[in-house]
Order: sequence, then C-alpha cells, then structure tokens
Amino acid sequence: MPESMLDITDRGGVTVARVRCRKLYQQAVPAFREEMLGLVDPGRKSVLIDLGGVDVMNSSALGVVILTYDRVTKEGGRFAVAGLGAILKELFDRMHLGDLFPITGSVEEGVAVLSGQKNIPAQ
Repeated sequence: MPESMLDITDRGGVTVARVRCRKLYQQAVPAFREEMLGLVDPGRKSVLIDLGGVDVMNSSALGVVILTYDRVTKEGGRFAVAGLGAILKELFDRMHLGDLFPITGSVEEGVAVLSGQKNIPAQ
C-alpha cells in the first residue's frame, strides 16, 4: 500500500491535514485528491490543510484544494489553508482564494480561526 500523502491530526475539533510531499503535481495529484476528499464527512466540521511543506503545485492540485473547500462547506463545515510559502502565497493571492476561505500563516492561527477564537483580516 502506498504511503499516505497526508498526516491527519485533530486539534480541538479541527481536522488538520498536513501535506507530506513537496511537489503536488503529475502522479501525486490523484492520491492527493482521494485523500483530501476522504476528509469530507458530516462529522468533520472544520478542515485545515497545511501546505507548509509544499514547494510547488499544479492547477490540478489547486483544483483539489478548491473542490475540498466546496465539499466541506456544502456539508456545513468550515475550511482554511495554512502555511503557504512565498510562491504558493503569490499563487493563492493571484487567484483571490482568500475571498473563498481563510489563508493563515500557521497551523495554530488556522486552528484558532476555524474554532472561532480569532478573526482573520480581510485579504
């Protein structure tokens, strides 16, 4: 069985999915999609994806992030992204993804935002 793409932890009711690979493109995207969509569950109300270890991603991987956001929110949950490096931060900013979901600098900040302990300024 292939190694998981995600490390999943629970932090006070927020499911944190840390992406384990540095490059999210080509062969990595189908497994990434499968694991991310596996997080969509009515029992999981808040999902935070930690992209802090990811250096580069293609449009398909970006689509997986957006699709996961869409599915989580349709189930009544909340979604955020944390830990973007400079290149991914620029990509997410250019795509105005901060208008869809919170983008935080750290996992701790993302957990605080999703658990209602902190507001994030408008992007």
